[in-house]
Amino acid sequence: MLRTVTLIFAIVFLCFGHEVSFGQTQTEKDSHQLAIKNTVSRYYKSLGEQSGIYYGPAYIGYPYQLSNGHQFFESPNLTQGTIFYNGMLYQDIPMWYDLVKDEVVVQNIDSLSMISLHNERIDYFSLLGHYFIKISQDSSSSLSTGFYDQIYKGKTEVLVRRYKGTLEDVSTEGIFTKILKQKNEIYLKKEGKYFSVLSSGSVLKALGNKQKEILSHLKKNAIKFKKDPEKAIVMMVSYYDQLKIDR
Repeated sequence: MLRTVTLIFAIVFLCFGHEVSFGQTQTEKDSHQLAIKNTVSRYYKSLGEQSGIYYGPAYIGYPYQLSNGHQFFESPNLTQGTIFYNGMLYQDIPMWYDLVKDEVVVQNIDSLSMISLHNERIDYFSLLGHYFIKISQDSSSSLSTGFYDQIYKGKTEVLVRRYKGTLEDVSTEGIFTKILKQKNEIYLKKEGKYFSVLSSGSVLKALGNKQKEILSHLKKNAIKFKKDPEKAIVMMVSYYDQLKIDR
């Protein structure tokens, strides 16, 4: 208890010192921010199993051995990420994102077992340079409940639902689980409404106007929609937003 109180005091002291140090150089500020980050990290570790980030059931894998691929986003390797969970922000958390089950998984404090976090308690998380937000289906949303990769946010948003499927693979050696190739569903959010976009034409239709200008901008930047649809859509939407601002 005394150690926890001491660490909380240290965090407050470091944060206060950061606010009043107007004369610091950038190097000094970076060093100060690192000290705060390390102190917060030690605070989380001091909480041990009482830390809220370890609140969830044990992560259960798959009934059969995997014969192909992996279930996680981008990499099967443990990666540090950031999660806003149960009303609190946790940084530098060892984690994975299971695209088959749509579950965020963290490494337990014992560094051996894994915990599945409760989806309803997650507001957002970032991993491997991607920022995922939770969207809950209701009368105002046509999207299914789950996590969406927010790859652009301006007046208009671009969201991607990423997922993987499974297939039971039966052979003479037994039954295995085959992880299918990742799929990505792209959506625009404009004026509170969601639009599924599969082609440059559907993007232009969702945006509604400035179509000639947008197509000209794509051509000028030599962006091929089929080659990299996410990059093309972000360029189209961000340019559309800029045209709306300049108008």
